[in-house]
Amino acid sequence: MMTGPASDHDLLDRVRAASDALGNWLEQNDYAGNDPYQLDNIISQVGGRPILGPLMHFARRTLKPYHALIPKRLFQAVPAIVMPQALGDSLTGEAHQPDSKVSRRRAARLLTLLEKARSPLARNAAWGLPFTWGGMGKHPKHWPTTITSTIVLTGLLDAIHLLDRDRVLALLESGIRFMLEEAGLTELPEGACIHFGPGDTRLIINASVAAAGLLARAGRVLDRDDLVALAGRAALFAAHHQNPDGSWFYAPPFRDHAVDTIIDSRHTGYIIEGLVEVNATMRDQRVADAIGLGWSYMQSKLIDDDKPRWSPEQTWPIDSHDVAQSILTAFACGDKGLATRHMAFAMDRFYAADGKFRYKAFENGNNNDTVFIRWTQAPMYKATSKYVANLSVTERG
Repeated sequence: MMTGPASDHDLLDRVRAASDALGNWLEQNDYAGNDPYQLDNIISQVGGRPILGPLMHFARRTLKPYHALIPKRLFQAVPAIVMPQALGDSLTGEAHQPDSKVSRRRAARLLTLLEKARSPLARNAAWGLPFTWGGMGKHPKHWPTTITSTIVLTGLLDAIHLLDRDRVLALLESGIRFMLEEAGLTELPEGACIHFGPGDTRLIINASVAAAGLLARAGRVLDRDDLVALAGRAALFAAHHQNPDGSWFYAPPFRDHAVDTIIDSRHTGYIIEGLVEVNATMRDQRVADAIGLGWSYMQSKLIDDDKPRWSPEQTWPIDSHDVAQSILTAFACGDKGLATRHMAFAMDRFYAADGKFRYKAFENGNNNDTVFIRWTQAPMYKATSKYVANLSVTERG
């Protein structure tokens, strides 16, 4: 692994070149591409068939990560599509680029695409995946979600200096109405949990806290103390449901929902980032303690040197989306050294030149070279752009 000031400078140059190429790739493809979850369409289509449907559903659940083994040509056989989450991440990436005619042109195009991609299933501004997903037809096409809408609205706020401010704020206020009125929330003695989507009453911690981070920020921009207060209650809910070792389960038990014990680096990163954003305003010691304990857990159980782990028990295979999120989480926690180690790993194992980042890396040195717009390209644009912006400041300093 590269070490020392000279190698850090070389890495910064490599990342800057890759980020520039990635921004060009995104624009040249008009922000459209494929997604691993498009396979859920196939599963949903056959879900009602005898024998084959249950078999496909079983395979999806038991062969995780089943997408990693699917040939690249299968994904390339389906049409490229525009995905709102990729648009939001791309906007955040553009916001970290130098203000220029290029960044403003790209941001304007992304805003236009986002306005067109609004979910027709929501009264207010909201976004989801443009295909059926979840297996067995669980979620319909364009079903709006809090997490996708949060990523979109965060991108709009990040890039507000490149865009028409009034259009951004109108979408922000409408998106918040979606979260509070259509997705809804549950208020409990220990705090509040913002729901994942309309009709979904699970208490999914990562989505709620990510939304809380957005609400805290929106409250400051819109001068709405009610949003800041709700964000604080959501942060306290997450702190209350943190496990003694610092981890978080995906969702605690609630009503007829059993506990979902999944723990992984990406969703833990969402929680930590959201809590950091909320506590920038809240400044509550309980939240600060939860951040510290969660970050300690992540470093000890979900990071293997320069690599994010697939789970607390398993490092490989490694997903480029997880690497991108680990870079962002390290920055949120003020650890530029770790962000640099993660970025060096990303460049060594995931960058395939010409602005393309591959999907997965395996312990034996093999890779899944599929390029996905939402899963690899847009998150890596956000991560590389933020890395260049942050490390360039450090270098100048």
